[in-house]
Amino acid sequence: MHGWNTLTAIFAGTPGGLAQVMALAAEEGRDCDIRGVAIVQTLRVVILTVVVPATLSLVGLTGTVRLPASVTAVADAPVAFAVLVGAASAVALGLLRLGFPGGLMFGPLVVSAVLHGGAFISVTMPFWLATAAMVGLGTVSGGRFTGTPFRLLLDYLGAALGAFAVSLVVTATIGIAVTLVVPLPVSDLIVAYAPGAVDVMMILALALHLDPVFVGAHHLARVFVVSLGLPILARYFSAPRTRRTKSGRPMLPKGDGLDG
Repeated sequence: MHGWNTLTAIFAGTPGGLAQVMALAAEEGRDCDIRGVAIVQTLRVVILTVVVPATLSLVGLTGTVRLPASVTAVADAPVAFAVLVGAASAVALGLLRLGFPGGLMFGPLVVSAVLHGGAFISVTMPFWLATAAMVGLGTVSGGRFTGTPFRLLLDYLGAALGAFAVSLVVTATIGIAVTLVVPLPVSDLIVAYAPGAVDVMMILALALHLDPVFVGAHHLARVFVVSLGLPILARYFSAPRTRRTKSGRPMLPKGDGLDG
């Protein structure tokens, strides 16, 4: 529809996982149009954040609030926090050294999932540190918009609205089908299936007095699948990389020989 390459279209059309998508897009560099990915993904989150709560509030689909369990602060479990940071850093650097796409994001995600899911630790990153990381990622991504013409921005917005419309149709179809089969609250299903960020959807669930456990479980499963599958898709659709021999001279990929 818009003449984008396959890799850019996959990153832009991925339903959720904004941080992972932007990190992978930044790693791909010239093989991916990071400005288009950022606009499409950001507009999706903005629309969901504004439209979903407004619609549910207007039709009265809210319930009683259920607060999630509290987490352990770093000051209360410094050893567990050190284990979390150390293991996550080691796995991240290992995947980066192996050339795994998004290893710096995917490695810590798997380590944290195993340690928290296995009830080995319950400590989480401090809010100020997590916020600083998000600000840094946003700054790096936003810097790619320098010199973007307004007309090009409008073209990106058209792609963003189209991608959101497609994802909305898909999720609405699945949501309606599940509602007809399983007796679950419609409001919980809407927020659980909406392709938004985990933190945003969890905040919406709490603000709208929905079931945060139900909503969070769905979004965590979606983000995990996206984080696991996206690097594989990125590796498959990426342009061949120029490798180097031990002497430091570039070695062209197969099929790019200088015949004749």
